[in-house]
Amino acid sequence: MGKSSMRAGGGRMRWVVLAVVAGLGGVGYMAHQQAKALVARSLNVAFDNGDTDVGRVFFDWNGDAVASDVSLYLSNPVVAPASDAAATDNDLGANTLKFDRLVVRVPGGWGFYLRNLADSSLKKAEVDALHMSFEGFDTRAGVEPTMGKLGAIGALSASPFEAEGCAKHAYFVRDELIEMGLGAGRTTLDYEWREKDSRVSLRAVLNTPGVSRVQFDREETLAEPTSLLRLVDTPTATVSEHWDVADQGFVVARNKYCAKQDGIDEGTFIGRHLVSVQRQLETRGLVADPQTVAAYTDFAHKGGQIAFGGTYATPIHSSERAQAHANGSAMLRMQGTIERGSGKVAVQWRGTTPRPLDAAGGATFAAMTKENGGAAPAVGSVTEPPPDVVVSTVQGGVQTPKTDAPKYASSLPQAAPTIAPGARLAWGDLAHVQGRMLQVFTMHNEPRTAMLMSVNGNEAHVRARMPGGHADYRVSKEAFVRAILIQ
Repeated sequence: MGKSSMRAGGGRMRWVVLAVVAGLGGVGYMAHQQAKALVARSLNVAFDNGDTDVGRVFFDWNGDAVASDVSLYLSNPVVAPASDAAATDNDLGANTLKFDRLVVRVPGGWGFYLRNLADSSLKKAEVDALHMSFEGFDTRAGVEPTMGKLGAIGALSASPFEAEGCAKHAYFVRDELIEMGLGAGRTTLDYEWREKDSRVSLRAVLNTPGVSRVQFDREETLAEPTSLLRLVDTPTATVSEHWDVADQGFVVARNKYCAKQDGIDEGTFIGRHLVSVQRQLETRGLVADPQTVAAYTDFAHKGGQIAFGGTYATPIHSSERAQAHANGSAMLRMQGTIERGSGKVAVQWRGTTPRPLDAAGGATFAAMTKENGGAAPAVGSVTEPPPDVVVSTVQGGVQTPKTDAPKYASSLPQAAPTIAPGARLAWGDLAHVQGRMLQVFTMHNEPRTAMLMSVNGNEAHVRARMPGGHADYRVSKEAFVRAILIQ
């Protein structure tokens, strides 16, 4: 009797143990499914629902989701390789961005998975902070891994306008950074989103140790409350953007490398770099003011730190953000500053008629040479960096340049008169506010809010936003009554 009872008790115990093991296995399986869903949803947020693939997904000891071998496939094929090194690579697809490892962190650690245990796809999970760390980034495509957020930043160099002025390069691959004599450590990309009171802040940091580091900050407002895991499907309005570059030796090494390859002195290369940057801006209808050019010229000589950014006079809707950056209108809406060393000056972009350039995926300076009938554009030799920006007053934390600030090259644009928003404009004032938003009054139509694209002695070209796009109008000098500067 006693033995039978013991056997029965032992049987029940085995069933209990099996049930516990099965339960733990079920919980583990559900948690693993959650980790995979967290990685997938985070990648959608990072890459705007781009085509991605991952290897193994597992947990770190503290509950972070970890994925190995992350690939992002580019939808637009690369037209031409940057160099022979890119063309002969057999291990890395020319249209693929690769990351060795991704770590995704959300508040709560293991508690996050327990709270959402019944939601394996995390469709309803509420997340107000999201951190993604990509490690070991590489590419042969020359496409920076934020897919446009960083703008004119090199994919691996993390430096602005990295190859402009080089006759043989449209961008640089890792082997070329090493050829320059740079350490070129393991490239990382860190994303951090935070949401509070329907306002989202994003910080993205692309860093190649021994080369350069860039930090990008964006502030957005949400159209409606949402979890950060569903951010990619929620309309937002961008309030401000800011880029901060900390050069770690790339600029000086690039200057020497390209000058030697192109058979010119470094001063001539820097001149080519500057005119190539200006030409790239012209393709977007942008002309920089002399103070901005001076700050960037100093950076192009010596490297170091440079920062640019500001708030938008009118927030940029997420549906138009990519186009606004591509066509330059975002910069015309920004109340921006540029920081170099201890100097901080207001940026006064001027809009102009865009000048297309047929670079066809190749080097800008090579396209400029072709545009010039096969002769390299004469740029002179910029042998000395400009003196520090001279300032006279500080207004609202921004230094105001003196009117006698030095000029650095005959080709640099001259400063336009400063006209504040709200000013009443006559026809003769319009030439100074190209690329800015106006309220235009004419003899025969209701007032129209539009961007002034261009103006000559007899006619102004304005562009007004319309549902689903924009409309262009011509305003004759005879019909023009007045305009009010909005921004």
